[in-house]
Amino acid sequence: VRGSTVIKPLNGKIGYYTHGDAAVIKPLRGSNQGLAITADVNPRWVELDPYWGAAAAVDEICRNLVSVGAVPHSLADCLNFGNPEKPERLGDFFQVARGLYAIASVMNISFVSGNVSFYNESHSGAIPPTPTILGVGIIEDVRHAVTADLKAPGSSLYQVGSAAGEMGGSEYYQVRHVAGNQVPRTFPDVLKKRVSALLTAMERGIVASCHDISHGGLGVCLSEMALGGALGVTVTLDDTNLEPALFSESPSRWVVEIYEGKEKEFEQIVGDDAHKLGVVTDESFTISPVITLSLDQVRTAWENTLWRMMG
Repeated sequence: VRGSTVIKPLNGKIGYYTHGDAAVIKPLRGSNQGLAITADVNPRWVELDPYWGAAAAVDEICRNLVSVGAVPHSLADCLNFGNPEKPERLGDFFQVARGLYAIASVMNISFVSGNVSFYNESHSGAIPPTPTILGVGIIEDVRHAVTADLKAPGSSLYQVGSAAGEMGGSEYYQVRHVAGNQVPRTFPDVLKKRVSALLTAMERGIVASCHDISHGGLGVCLSEMALGGALGVTVTLDDTNLEPALFSESPSRWVVEIYEGKEKEFEQIVGDDAHKLGVVTDESFTISPVITLSLDQVRTAWENTLWRMMG
């Protein structure tokens, strides 16, 4: 209450907003320290695999907080399940608790609050197991906070991390009416290493924008960054395995925009996890060899989907 807002949930130029990763506030008048807040869950993943789905929710919390330049600090949960008197429902709860503990303990993040809601079930069945997680991070200086919208033509685009083949529970499979079986797995030690490297790059002031790769995969991530900055991209992907490259939702990944001339410094900090994608442009949205769209076409698809689904 009464904290000064630094970054709102929507990022970007006026009239060109896009999804941000976390909101940032400056709660103390005499300090530039800030708090970043975000919340995440993916019930489809948890329904397919409660352990890895729950772990992925914490992974995404960490990605979102780091995307704005915050160090992940603490978590709260709201765990929602069906009837625990049924063994399979209680089993879901047990595996979710294991998954949350496994990643939080490696990341040294505490669950400081939470609640469990059981019996979310009717004659038609139970809700998907839904561990909703809220995360808080600390930014030492809000003046250095980072947003998701692209900033400048000529900047370089990198993917931090690489996609794996698992696509169970993904938006791409949902659109194709395929459930899949194996959801992406998260490896806390890998996440911890990438978090440290990316925060170091942000402290050096070489990161212009950052967005985590999550729902929809790399293609959606790039489009959201482009929309917020009203700028285009030219990206080239290996055409031997385009579906996972574009639409995999493998955890522990980000797209970052690096200021022109700072590429070598970024590559030295991030090491083998830095994969050059392309550059920011002031024209079209191009992911070679499959996508060339105008920014107006991308924005129309992004803005009109909800209205189209509602009829």
